Amino acid sequence: MPTRSATWRPTVSVVIPSVGKPGLRRAIESVLAQTHPVTEVHVVLNSETDVDIPGDPRVHLIRYLERRNGNAARMAGVRRCIGDLVAFLDDDDLWHPTKIERQVQDIADAGLAESSTWISSTKVVVEFEHGSETWPRAPYDPSCSLENNLLRRHRVQRGQAFLPSSTLLFPRSLPMTVPLDEELSLHQDLTWLLQLSRSLPDLVVRQVDEALTKYDAVGDGISRSISLARELTWAREYLSSATPRDRGDYYLGSVMTYARRQGTVGGMVGVLSEGLRVGRPGAAAVGYAAGAMAAGLVKAVAASVRQPRQRSTEADAGAEAS
Repeated sequence: MPTRSATWRPTVSVVIPSVGKPGLRRAIESVLAQTHPVTEVHVVLNSETDVDIPGDPRVHLIRYLERRNGNAARMAGVRRCIGDLVAFLDDDDLWHPTKIERQVQDIADAGLAESSTWISSTKVVVEFEHGSETWPRAPYDPSCSLENNLLRRHRVQRGQAFLPSSTLLFPRSLPMTVPLDEELSLHQDLTWLLQLSRSLPDLVVRQVDEALTKYDAVGDGISRSISLARELTWAREYLSSATPRDRGDYYLGSVMTYARRQGTVGGMVGVLSEGLRVGRPGAAAVGYAAGAMAAGLVKAVAASVRQPRQRSTEADAGAEAS
């Protein structure tokens, strides 16, 4: 198919689900500053509070008070979109001014302008409390399926597979063909991508090799509230059809992260045991799990040492007071 990089100028709609976070205005402004102009911005607000948004006629505020989840808000926005393409942005993330332009250019150069079965992403600058990192560390591998790219681990370091919703650009028909799960309360973007991979075998995924999205990992995101029990329930349901390697890598990588966050050695041992039983993880995933368990064990030992000292100090203080 011939390249149409010089003539393809698709219209772009943007959907921003929001609960009224302070960064909402900055997120919208990063959309309005795009070098490829956007046609409309639908801010789907799941809150009754007043919000500060730019007075641009392209910005439309939708009050969505069903209090379900981000996907329900995204689908409510998608149904109002009129653009050829749709992009998602969370209300605490930001875009580089050339994000949409670079993605449109890449899709055109790949000869996909006439196709309706593609999705585009970018690399991400992930902002932590004490610095930032660029994810994913390894570029997207088009020789493997989207599911392989999302679940498989090739390095011990964190930040392997990362295609958050704020990076995504796609034809408007895509979420109408494979809708986002409006009842899901965790891993909403990951689940949709897995469903796309399984439902559309001819889906093409492109990733611009530039960090054009800024992702906030400091705030109170949904992932911080996910318990190990909920994570295990999700993995058992949504990864049952994954390959043993993909399933094992996810367990010893992502699920182990939640076990470590929970802080119990028993939880980490349980994840390791289940991951080895239901999957065949690769060396990198095993290495990550070993490091996480070692760090968790050190933390548990340190906590057990501190606790008797604290009790002793409190007892001494009580004796002195009496």
